[in-house]
Amino acid sequence: MASNAVIERRNKQIQDAINGQNLKQALQLCEKRLKKGEDSSFLKAWKANILFSHADEAHRQRGVAETLQLCSASPPVLDLEALNILHNTLNEIGGHEETARALWQNAAKAKPQDLEIQLRWFRVASDAGDWKTAQKAAMSLQNNFPKARNHYFWAIFMCYLIERDTASSDNDRKLFGTLAYRMISKAAGSVPTDPKELLSIPRAIQTAEELYLLIKIYESQSHHKELIEILNSEHLGVGSRIAQNEWLFFTCKLSVIEKSGLWDQALKFTKELLTLDDSVTVESKPDAKYEERDDWKVWNLLLLATRKAEKQDAFQDTAEVVSNYLEKRPASRNAQLANLELKLQGIEVNKSDPEEVLRGCIEYFRRNQRKIYCFNDLQRYLPGLDTRLYSKFEDEVFKIVEDTKKSSAIPQINAYKLEYSFQLQFENSKDAIIKTESFVCRCLRDFKNAGRADAGDTPSTIEAEPTDDLCLLAAMALIRLHDAIAGSTTNSVLVQAAGILEHLLLKSPHNYEALLLLVRIYLLLGAGSLALKKFSKLSVKQIQYETVAHNLFTRLATIHPQSAPPSLDLDRKDYDPQAGLRQALLFYRNAESATTYSLSTGLDNGSYINVEGSIELRNDLKNSLCRKLWALEARRLHRIVGGPSISQYDKIVLNKSPLSDKRSFEGFMNCEPRGKPAFEEYVRVGPFQKTQAINALAVSDALFTFLTMVSPKASKLKLSPYLDFDINSAGNELTSAEKMNIQVHHRLLKCLALFTGETTSDAATVDNTLSIVDAYLEERLKVLVNPDSKTNGTIDLTPNSNPASPAPSWIFLHEAILLLETLKAILLFVSFISKNKSSTSGDGKAKINALKNRVEAVVDEVRVQCQGLKTRISSSGMLGHLVDIVHMRPGGLTGTADLEGARTLDAEIEGLMDSAFLELFCGSLMESWEDALDGVISICSTVG
Repeated sequence: MASNAVIERRNKQIQDAINGQNLKQALQLCEKRLKKGEDSSFLKAWKANILFSHADEAHRQRGVAETLQLCSASPPVLDLEALNILHNTLNEIGGHEETARALWQNAAKAKPQDLEIQLRWFRVASDAGDWKTAQKAAMSLQNNFPKARNHYFWAIFMCYLIERDTASSDNDRKLFGTLAYRMISKAAGSVPTDPKELLSIPRAIQTAEELYLLIKIYESQSHHKELIEILNSEHLGVGSRIAQNEWLFFTCKLSVIEKSGLWDQALKFTKELLTLDDSVTVESKPDAKYEERDDWKVWNLLLLATRKAEKQDAFQDTAEVVSNYLEKRPASRNAQLANLELKLQGIEVNKSDPEEVLRGCIEYFRRNQRKIYCFNDLQRYLPGLDTRLYSKFEDEVFKIVEDTKKSSAIPQINAYKLEYSFQLQFENSKDAIIKTESFVCRCLRDFKNAGRADAGDTPSTIEAEPTDDLCLLAAMALIRLHDAIAGSTTNSVLVQAAGILEHLLLKSPHNYEALLLLVRIYLLLGAGSLALKKFSKLSVKQIQYETVAHNLFTRLATIHPQSAPPSLDLDRKDYDPQAGLRQALLFYRNAESATTYSLSTGLDNGSYINVEGSIELRNDLKNSLCRKLWALEARRLHRIVGGPSISQYDKIVLNKSPLSDKRSFEGFMNCEPRGKPAFEEYVRVGPFQKTQAINALAVSDALFTFLTMVSPKASKLKLSPYLDFDINSAGNELTSAEKMNIQVHHRLLKCLALFTGETTSDAATVDNTLSIVDAYLEERLKVLVNPDSKTNGTIDLTPNSNPASPAPSWIFLHEAILLLETLKAILLFVSFISKNKSSTSGDGKAKINALKNRVEAVVDEVRVQCQGLKTRISSSGMLGHLVDIVHMRPGGLTGTADLEGARTLDAEIEGLMDSAFLELFCGSLMESWEDALDGVISICSTVG
């Protein structure tokens, strides 16, 4: 028998060969040792893994066969390293989950006292999210090692996870939910009821985490009243030695009382929490205990119970609680909101009237005028006031603002936001235009008067200021007004709005809301390189790829697929869309291992709250809508402009699990009235993409994947899942160009399914498809050469004069790039058909040649249009047109209704920005347009 040192030296030789990609040598070394009688399961498992790692199919199949043979061996493999290698090989092969389960279960059954194997079985199952197997492993652990108390709680937790898992069967959810309830109840029953008795049996609840697990299980089983009794008890209640008055358990109790519908108890408990003792006064220092209890969850339950409780004096009692609290803590935001909410609630039961709500709103504004949140809080209560009462409120606000104008700008900012939300009407009428432009003038004037200095050479030290909101409000109002006037957000006022926001960033370079809005504006303007540059300033990291990155990446592949000009101060991911998407997708891959590690560590520490959170996060990221969308967009970029391999995203694209959507829009300022679309919806780059849009993108992806394979007919890719796609189901999620694209791609895919045997063969189908494609190309060419449609998707930079000076908006670029993508698909399809003799004889050859010629004609026309636009943009006088747009008031459909108002707006904008800044801004916009058009022209050269 060789010594351990000798075996390690021999193993190192094999590993060195693997690391050097010399799998042939590694295999020979394994076989040499096996022939010499070193008959270890570890070496056999390693050899099978090396075989499967070979590139040729024969070796791979041998590796699969030997791996499966070892997995089913009797007696079972018991060496831990061999088990790990076999498990990893099965994962690489895929589709052998049952074999992997049996592998560990057989080993654990054969060696029940081997803690390492038992624990590894549990870890492998829990890491994979196989809760049923993990529960079985945990039960085995607690039976074989009863002194380790954590195994018992692992078994309980796994039962709970099975019950919560939507993939579990109804029977399993019921069975394991009941088992979790019984086991945790037994653990609760083992806790000494006498608080002075410190000792308890190992399986009794001993930690706050275990108590929280009990709460979650009881809630999932709807044992609410039983749970309240436990939380009221001395040994397990919120004040027990285990809970130690942690606020988490108070909020749990609030939630359970609400779910139970015990409104009298809710009133009693919330009043206890909100009663301040005599030591608390207006002047006294805030006590941590009372600060913690001043939680909106407490106030909300108090208000809900007041409405639901069948008690005559409930309203009056609650009013007293609120009043007493405000006497001692007048600055409490939650107490003030509860006071307003109670007045609103009182109208329903004839305990108060709108006049009282008005007085409450005025008082709230007076107390919180210097808080940025004041506007958002009042938005809920002001819509209930009629015109007369709101006018009174407005008058009082005006007086309050006038009194404080010299000491703070925030009251005026809150007043402007209220005016935007409740007074401005964004429509194409004389009054609406005058009011909105007056509003914009006042905002810009106040921003200028605030006297903010430029950030200069030390922008990192400049923080956002409340007065930044003035520029944001001005830009938002202009966008909304001219969206109504022009009937589309994509118009020349976007240039003006961008100029205002760029001026703001000179003073406040890190203003998140301004940067985020500018990303959207530049995308709408078709200035993708500027959008990339601004997005880099947001410093998006980690989970923000899931919540924020959609603001840049949505449809970026069809607006600016090429890399922007490199910059010394930017990483490649900040100017190259492909690198940016790869970085985003790398986050998801790394997050899987990070959340799995967090899950494992959490179980070791008994941190069940964190473990459940890690599981939810892992599932959300694994089945993320954004992840699948970014993978599809990365593949689209690859087929449009080329680049590194994208095969690593195959599994993501083919994932059919329900998608989780965590996109956030909270980074945008929103002053639109409650119940109306948020402002960001007016600056979206096309319809909001959801699951059906992703299904549509998957059709295109499948088409290109099939056509670009070395041997499409021998491919394992199944086309059948895409054949029944209904374009109408995705209608609200796609642009008109996307719909047209998908229709052609779907038609081509259906025809290709004939050659894979996935649909009934029909000789006329190929011929019919060629005719449909020819008609599509003919129609596209007609549209492109029509003089009236040559400005489609462009922005007129001289809206009040003739002839027009168009620049490309996102719509122009999007339609052109999608058209070129479809032309690529048609040529690939034609190439595939040409290799099929039955389709290329006689008429077929002629049709194919005609199609190629028509594709070439369409490409030429797209190129000519882009070159024409580029020539106009770089022509003399264009810089002046752009400067004029930033300065001037774009004309509405009603004409120049108020020339004095127009001059005022011109003067305010001109007085705000100096000419050097304006020329730099307009010059960068022109360069970005030229860069975008160069990108489309370069794509034209790749079609054919």
